[in-house]
Amino acid sequence: MKSVLKNAIIMLVLVTITFACNKDPEMNFNEGEEFCSCLTMDNINKTIPIVNDFLARLPNEMRLNNGYEHSEQIYELLVKWLKSFPCDTDAKILIGKDWEWGHDVICGVAISIKDNEMVRELEFDFACIDNRYTFTQIAGYLYDKQDAIHVATKYTKMDDLFGFINSLEFDVKEIQYGTFISSLPSDSTNLKNITNTLKAKPYTRDYWVVGHLNWYLSGITFFVQLYDMHNRDYQANWIKTMDEYKLIEYDYPDYKESVIDGIVYGPGDVIVFMIPEGTGKQWETKFMEYDFVRWAQMSYTRYTIR
Repeated sequence: MKSVLKNAIIMLVLVTITFACNKDPEMNFNEGEEFCSCLTMDNINKTIPIVNDFLARLPNEMRLNNGYEHSEQIYELLVKWLKSFPCDTDAKILIGKDWEWGHDVICGVAISIKDNEMVRELEFDFACIDNRYTFTQIAGYLYDKQDAIHVATKYTKMDDLFGFINSLEFDVKEIQYGTFISSLPSDSTNLKNITNTLKAKPYTRDYWVVGHLNWYLSGITFFVQLYDMHNRDYQANWIKTMDEYKLIEYDYPDYKESVIDGIVYGPGDVIVFMIPEGTGKQWETKFMEYDFVRWAQMSYTRYTIR
């Protein structure tokens, strides 16, 4: 008799949890009107607390462990809530590829809003708290613009590279894959001093300055990415810094040109130019007219709304 009673209690608990997880959080129609009034690029950030209020009303069982076990259910409820609004949010679940298993997976939620004459897809950016993602709170929105282009050059000298940059009227997002060798004595003191100096520059990022002693070659090697180098003052400072620390750009003389999928790879810096949005194809063609360009490929910039 006790065993039957125990099993009945367990079944009741399971049914209660299942019901709670499937139960929609309470809908507030006033918040739908408030959300719709903010459906512009200038005001969409005002919807962040509205979304978080909705997520705070999720059943407690769905909020355990930051919502990890119920993320797909949370996405579905979020889309259902957004579609209940009096305006058209074009809310949808995003599908991505599981690269390990090769099948499609649910990976997020997005809405669409008009930005002047362009429709932008804004993806909900779920918050990261204590270095862990949570599906019960958003930090804002993410969206992509086709406003950049990667241009691979044959240049391995900064003067040539800066001359090319200065011949155009584009901002430079970054210069990638720079490898620099210092002829100063190869010791840990010089490595530390130069690394700290390079990291402190306004045109570098701490995590994109890496120094090594006796890497592939003897001496001190630095891998550095440079940012915003359309700025002539930054250019002059970098040239001065290279002179001060006896840095030369390593041109990988043993690295031969290779063709992969029609793209020619070889030594040389890659510049990421910022271009007018949507003109990537046009500039791919234009840049390929330069004999010192190996390849050009339009790319996207990810922006955040907080």
